[in-house]
Amino acid sequence: MLTPEEVLELVRLGTATVYEAGGREGLLEASFLRLPEGAKAAGPAFPVLCAQGDNLAVHAAMAALRPGEVLVVAMPQPEPVALVGELLATQAKTQGAVALLVDGAVRDADALKSLCLPVWARFLSPKGARRETVLGLGRPVRVAGVEVRLGDYLVLDGDGVVVVRRERIREVLQKAKERAGREEALRERFAQGEVSIDLYGLRERVAAVLAEAEKWREAL
Repeated sequence: MLTPEEVLELVRLGTATVYEAGGREGLLEASFLRLPEGAKAAGPAFPVLCAQGDNLAVHAAMAALRPGEVLVVAMPQPEPVALVGELLATQAKTQGAVALLVDGAVRDADALKSLCLPVWARFLSPKGARRETVLGLGRPVRVAGVEVRLGDYLVLDGDGVVVVRRERIREVLQKAKERAGREEALRERFAQGEVSIDLYGLRERVAAVLAEAEKWREAL
């Protein structure tokens, strides 16, 4: 497990850096709505497997959720049925969740924004779920084709969601910090006027299109 300070470092580094540092693994290739705008979060996953169109498992999860976890709610197939609304989100925040990832719909969007518990969801819909069946708490779920297990780490921000296997989290965190350091050095050089095709050794590969651009300029 990471320390709270290390989790904050994941948040600061962001999904793009963590994804690249992890070998381009674990990206959830789906579009998620983010509430509120500008929200960022990271933490270990607590996966919840709901029956299709049914959120009884989410209600059960409120008694099992631990502080610092990201509640990951999934169904066999994502559909625009609201698995979480204001009342469940209020419980999740009180129990210490740092974020919600819902592979389905949420509702009460304005109230969720005011609650200030970061939420990523596939859909917004007022359509409520049934409360009849629990398929599983803590068992692995699949979200956008990626398996999410208990204790795997999620990084969530405006670019999307990345899952890092719990066995690799310290390795990936270290590589992400190193990558961020290299990018900061590059950022300073770019600010001084250098260009990436020279720093990355790409000028020869794009020489033809540069020459073409110059011809178009000369023709003006």
